[in-house]
Amino acid sequence: MISATPTPTGRTTLFDLIKDHVRQRHGRRARTWVIHRLDMEATGLLVFAKSPNAFRFLKADLQARRVRRVYVALCSGAFDAGEGSDGLVRTFLRERKDGSVESIDDGGMTRPPDPKDPFGPKLATTHYRVEKQDEQKALVKIRLESGRKHQIRVHMASTGHPIVGDLKYGNGNNPLRRLCLHASELAFTHPTTGESVRFLSPPPPEFFEAFGEDAPEPERAEMPRTVARSPREHERREAANDGPTDADDGSESGWDHVADWYDESHAEARSDHFAEVILPGTMRLLGLREGDRLVDIACGEGTLCRRLSEQGVRCLGVDASPGLVDAARARGGGPRYEVADARDLAPIAELMGETRATAASCVMAAMNIDPLRPLLEGAANLLEPGAPLVLVMLHPAFRAPKQTAWGWSAQKAHRGTQYRRVDAYLSTNAHEIVMNPGEVSSGEEAVVTTTHHRPLQAYVEALAEAGFLIEKLEEWPSLRRSQPGPRADEENRARREIPMFLGVRAVLRMDAGATS
Repeated sequence: MISATPTPTGRTTLFDLIKDHVRQRHGRRARTWVIHRLDMEATGLLVFAKSPNAFRFLKADLQARRVRRVYVALCSGAFDAGEGSDGLVRTFLRERKDGSVESIDDGGMTRPPDPKDPFGPKLATTHYRVEKQDEQKALVKIRLESGRKHQIRVHMASTGHPIVGDLKYGNGNNPLRRLCLHASELAFTHPTTGESVRFLSPPPPEFFEAFGEDAPEPERAEMPRTVARSPREHERREAANDGPTDADDGSESGWDHVADWYDESHAEARSDHFAEVILPGTMRLLGLREGDRLVDIACGEGTLCRRLSEQGVRCLGVDASPGLVDAARARGGGPRYEVADARDLAPIAELMGETRATAASCVMAAMNIDPLRPLLEGAANLLEPGAPLVLVMLHPAFRAPKQTAWGWSAQKAHRGTQYRRVDAYLSTNAHEIVMNPGEVSSGEEAVVTTTHHRPLQAYVEALAEAGFLIEKLEEWPSLRRSQPGPRADEENRARREIPMFLGVRAVLRMDAGATS
């Protein structure tokens, strides 16, 4: 077996081979990062990253449990529930001093685990299904909800069915002279394109030969398409420091009065928030394929439309700011762009005629639009029944402008802990946001727009009234990392735990939609 990561013996590892391969293709200075690990005796799929941005994105998705990991194992003995039965194991796992792992349930806990203690017990959840079995063994498909050291091996042993060939947690039975555990499926969002990708590795033939059967024909995964890469573009600015962007209406609280400043100053800036979190998250929630039709409401300079157009999606971008629409058109590509107020999309519905979109989006703009209801009703009139609307915004509970902030605890029991303070939440309000605080401090004129805070229940109610049902909700943390220092680890922990953005996928009810 080849270890996935460095070993104490200094033997050649898979990581060594991957690093050599990347350096041969991209030069001696090219680096590689490990996303997750397999036990040295196991086989199957692994993911490595070739850039620090991809590493941070994939690690965050792994920690947020958005990466699907499926394993196949040959286990000892027959399960009482029989073939086709499902099972769940959820316990705390704790590493012993000798490197082995023990499983303890809630009843065995002497005190609640400390989430900050790297050596304390960690909750682990394993789902499994018995695919086939006889009196001596069972072929089991396993899906990880968490990913702890030796989790599958310890959990399957706790069921009374250790993995065949597991000399550490098993019963010594090793007829195939290997640990019969194989990572067969990995599915995740590509950190650059935002596409959902799925990779498959069929279990070794000996897993089936143990039952006297030939291995089945392997399932083919849909491989990711090669997508032209656009320059990273400006993020939707965080309120107070980075304020919201995107045009939303033609009033003084809209964006046309700052369109030239926004486009010239920021359209080509490299943005970690937008490129690494917002854009791939939005594309994942939309789940579009070639030939689908998207209306992007408050499209700004058209980044999302251009990216999806590269993948064969037919995109129509709509924005109230003629300046931003001109900027989007100047960047070319396949999308079409039109000027329209997000609160009055009737002209867009008339332009589309009988054709309806298969999806709509409003990215980092809903909090700049008031009132909200005309936006959602207008979006419903543009969509086919059953089509999704994806809203992305600053998280209203934790990132409300001028009423949330970071702080450091002074209490003895929590000293050194960073927290997010929330001064108000349920009240709706509006705040003017200075978009260029750095320039203002140097004497430049302030560029100001308005953002509207609403509690989450206001968005849920407005979506329901417009005929939408919420299908999925995701909370996305920032992927930034602090510079090394005494508080860096705690700042990074708090940043990962307290989400910055909220993504909502709502589908139009079959009895709702166009009224014209």
